[in-house]
Amino acid sequence: MPEAKNGNPVQFLDLLLDYFADAARWTQGDLDDGRGRRCLVGAIHYLRCKHQIPSGAAESLLQEALPRGHCHLALFNDHCANIAELRALIVNARTLAVATAEPRPRRAAAAQLGRWRVLVRLKRERAVRAPAGDERPTSILCPRPPEPERLAA
Repeated sequence: MPEAKNGNPVQFLDLLLDYFADAARWTQGDLDDGRGRRCLVGAIHYLRCKHQIPSGAAESLLQEALPRGHCHLALFNDHCANIAELRALIVNARTLAVATAEPRPRRAAAAQLGRWRVLVRLKRERAVRAPAGDERPTSILCPRPPEPERLAA
């Protein structure tokens, strides 16, 4: 149940990207300027309270996505050249969140589909051979040995 404690980081980072869609809601040097503009850390606190979503995992991913030379999210926010740089950090953190997510069930479904294709091919080959009276092992399971005249050449 780590998701219950830390929340869904992708969802939280998407909220953060929506919040900072443009520079109208972004400020530097203060958590909140009193007019709805917030820095990165202030927006994290605001969104966590507003949406009742834990932000621990998202904050960790943001911290991990920080460029070298920056040790804290607030310092990064205060030294950003523009909103695009801040949004790039959030996008990088979101990419990390997606990459580190648990394996999707699609992989198991793909493996099952692969097994299904082999079985269909096996049944199709047996169906073609049966009317001709050919009862040799199927080539998928038991490949045929090379013919003797090919070995001599």
